Amino acid sequence: MKYISTGLLLGGILLLGLFAGCASTDMHTQTVPDSTYHKALAQTDPAKFTLPEPGSLEEAQMLGAVKSLFTEYTHDNLSANIEKVYAEKVYFRDAFKQFESAHEIREYMLAGLEPLESAEFVFTNVARNGGDFYLEWTMRLDFKKTPTGTWEESIGMTRMRFNSAGQVIFHQDYWDPTDIVYARIPIAKQLIAYVKKIL
Repeated sequence: MKYISTGLLLGGILLLGLFAGCASTDMHTQTVPDSTYHKALAQTDPAKFTLPEPGSLEEAQMLGAVKSLFTEYTHDNLSANIEKVYAEKVYFRDAFKQFESAHEIREYMLAGLEPLESAEFVFTNVARNGGDFYLEWTMRLDFKKTPTGTWEESIGMTRMRFNSAGQVIFHQDYWDPTDIVYARIPIAKQLIAYVKKIL
């Protein structure tokens, strides 16, 4: 029975990976430090850029642009501002996709609005360590398939780096999509419930 459970668990993980890939042939991982990640860290080393002083007005404006982009998570705001907030060349990786340009991020985020009635991010804390910024947030989603005002929430954190112009050049999310996204897919929902039960 133990071997059957392990097999089902591994099968479930593979199925979840396929769903997360959104029909992509490339398996995507959010947190494995692969060669692309290490290359991005080297290319965006804060020592290569002139950044605002901690606590300065310039720093507040730089972070304010990011917060404004996500707190007003609408088609109009994203369309108008993503390519201003993010540099043309950027490393971006979240739970589902990885991109290298602001244009790709823009198209991805706009497509992500399609199943939603509304969305917003509430920032709870921002910490700075040298030239690395860590933004803690609560994502709130109101899906079209649920009654209006039925918000689902999930916590996460993003590590960001900026260039000398104050644009994001590195964006790495740390977020678990299990309960809020995968659980909406019938097969995945059953697998998640099974895994939680046996562990």
